[in-house]
Amino acid sequence: MITYPNYDRSILSIASSVLNHFGVKDCQHKTLPEFDKLLEKDYKNIIVMLFDGLGVSAINEHLNENDFLRKHFVCPVSSVFPSTTVAATTAIESGYSPVETAWLGWDLYFDEIGENVAVFRNALQKNGEPAADYNVGWTHIPYKRIFERIEEINGKGTAYYVSPFSKHHIKSVPHICRTVKRLARRRKKKYIYTYWHQPDTEMHYHGVKSAQAHEQILLINSEVEKLCKSLKNSLVIITADHGLYDGVNEYLEDYPELSAMLKHPPSIEARALSFFVKDGMKDDFGNEFNKLFGDDFKLLTKEEVFAKNLLGFGKPHPKTYDFVGDFLAVATGEKSLFIKREERPFIGVHAGLTEEEMTVPFIAIETKKRCKK
Repeated sequence: MITYPNYDRSILSIASSVLNHFGVKDCQHKTLPEFDKLLEKDYKNIIVMLFDGLGVSAINEHLNENDFLRKHFVCPVSSVFPSTTVAATTAIESGYSPVETAWLGWDLYFDEIGENVAVFRNALQKNGEPAADYNVGWTHIPYKRIFERIEEINGKGTAYYVSPFSKHHIKSVPHICRTVKRLARRRKKKYIYTYWHQPDTEMHYHGVKSAQAHEQILLINSEVEKLCKSLKNSLVIITADHGLYDGVNEYLEDYPELSAMLKHPPSIEARALSFFVKDGMKDDFGNEFNKLFGDDFKLLTKEEVFAKNLLGFGKPHPKTYDFVGDFLAVATGEKSLFIKREERPFIGVHAGLTEEEMTVPFIAIETKKRCKK
């Protein structure tokens, strides 16, 4: 089922509720009412834990009704589009929509260097080598994170970022939970945000319903339960950036008739492809693409993408217009279109518009004012 992003009730709404709660008044996006109601209780610690790929469908697949996370499930919310880590974590970590930040997906075409760049790694798409002697993404599409925005209002020590990429050097789910527990003891009222790359990694390589993904989700469930029982005066929110879908991989190298019409390889994601088409060939490209992939992709023109507000609301970053090519192919079925065969092809995929990819949980745990020993 095609599921379009609902930016009024999305992970961006979670960030907006946090910003509003901590007095940041320049947030222009709607908050999440269920979160706002909980925040009225004015807990000392507001903790948002994001687990990559832990969509609603995964929780329902791998956890029983009486398991901790399912017992505290409040409501589903929407991911952003594309439903992928670059766009979604940037949204929840900044409070800005993808159209505002221009962080749309894994690979973006920067005309400044004439290359597709994997923005999280600052590496060239074609060979993995450094994209430049500077960070291309942070130079051309910088943004202010939610932690900075909160501390500008409330002072140092009121917002923390806990992930493998932060100064805390997290290495496991138990490590994340220990760090949260330590930070929560600090005196100030604070916001703590955490990120962990599972179960996304296992789902990519082994599938959404795999034993490996199951093991990771059980670990997350048990460790979060132990953490919450150890905390006091805290509100803990569990969510995800996107869900995943077991798909079928196709490869552009097998369709030279399409490649021949492109100025350079497509960018963004394998389920949200930005195509830059050679002059005079747009009609031919559209016809050929729809003939080959029309059952699994919706091919939108650049104008349609922005008219539909597919990338969210707000003032578009100038680079967003640059990154969306002549067409954006949006996955609505099981197929993904990679440029070439990978050494280890993905089974679980995301960035499309299926319900599984687009729907993530809003889970809330309110801890007691005093914790048991």
